[in-house]
Amino acid sequence: MPGLCILLCSFLLVNITHAQVDKYGQPAGFSDLHTVYVYQKSNWDGTHSSKINLYVADSNRLESFKHTEGQNEATLVTAVIDWTTYSVKKFTNHRLEQGKEPRLIAVLAVEEIKKVAIEVGPMHDTLLLTELPWQSYDFDFAGLGFVWRALKNKKEDFHFHIADAERVNGSMRFVNKGRTFVQFKEEVMLDGKKCLLYTVNGPGLENKGGQIWINAESLMIEQYRIELPDEPGFENGMLKLLYTKKMSHEEWEQFKNKAVGN
Repeated sequence: MPGLCILLCSFLLVNITHAQVDKYGQPAGFSDLHTVYVYQKSNWDGTHSSKINLYVADSNRLESFKHTEGQNEATLVTAVIDWTTYSVKKFTNHRLEQGKEPRLIAVLAVEEIKKVAIEVGPMHDTLLLTELPWQSYDFDFAGLGFVWRALKNKKEDFHFHIADAERVNGSMRFVNKGRTFVQFKEEVMLDGKKCLLYTVNGPGLENKGGQIWINAESLMIEQYRIELPDEPGFENGMLKLLYTKKMSHEEWEQFKNKAVGN
């Protein structure tokens, strides 16, 4: 009997996972190819503010450039999206510094359907994701915002899995955080733009969720306000779109180099 229970539970989990993936379909176009989304990241009250430049480099590639004006170093996180699982397939983290070649800091790659391999310097680790699709809150939900365009019904509730870095027994590990539930609330206007408003919460956000606004035209994140902070020094988390601009690959490379003084 215990074996039968385990089998049935496993079957149920697989079908729930497939049910979530089945909520997605063909992405609704990539008119924002080679577009930079310039966001302001801060606490809800505007403190601890910084800018994030998110570049749509390709139909399956995002680049997040984090730089503080006046400093000669920056962080570049690149994500490759898997449009069969509607999840991130690979992350790379590079440190950019004036007068130096980009330095690889970390790599995260989904090697099999749910098996993740992580390399940070000499540290090598693996994790079996408990569910798909999965996203990273540490990546400012950029992957989540990008795959929103593939949801078949933008007004239907859904959930996804969060896996992120977390301190465990004094050291950083990549761990399964849990499910996060998304519920559509209403169509609203935000800063003169038509948006779809959702609530987002669940164990994946340690039950400290909030709200997320999706631009009805671009289907990218316009803003989110989440109670759970994703970085040290933050009390909570807010991401707000300031503006967008088109950049060719060459212009994007020049922008990053100029920012760090190259």
